[in-house]
Amino acid sequence: KGVGPPLASTSIVYTFSFTSYSYFRQNHFRGTDGWDYRNALSGMMGAPLFGIVTTPENFLKTQMQLDNVQSKREELMESKSQQSISQTNQTLQKEYPTKQPSGRFTNSFHCAKTLASTHGATVLYTGHAINTIREAAFVGTHFFCYER
Repeated sequence: KGVGPPLASTSIVYTFSFTSYSYFRQNHFRGTDGWDYRNALSGMMGAPLFGIVTTPENFLKTQMQLDNVQSKREELMESKSQQSISQTNQTLQKEYPTKQPSGRFTNSFHCAKTLASTHGATVLYTGHAINTIREAAFVGTHFFCYER
């Protein structure tokens, strides 16, 4: 649950990161081949843009995972409360289980729609600042080593 958005955004993020890296490396920082701190800076310059793409998908992924864990807890609590059912009913339930959809969200798009309608669209950017810092650290390290 919740892996759709990260997979969908990967190509967008890589396109942005390599394009911005190339632009800033050639036009502003003049990085050289090898381990050059200017390559790291060139890569880091695109982090705010990457954060715009990756923050909602990370937030939705986390919400879907939390929803999955919560639904599993509810199923466990329900099964514990049903232990007093007679042996015959338990046997019937094992032989003919009824699987109902678990969790509040059916998919990532439903999750985004539900959260945005409940809390406003800005809820999708919860954690944007820390996500941007994480992206900057990742792409800075990546492009520092990239030209080697």
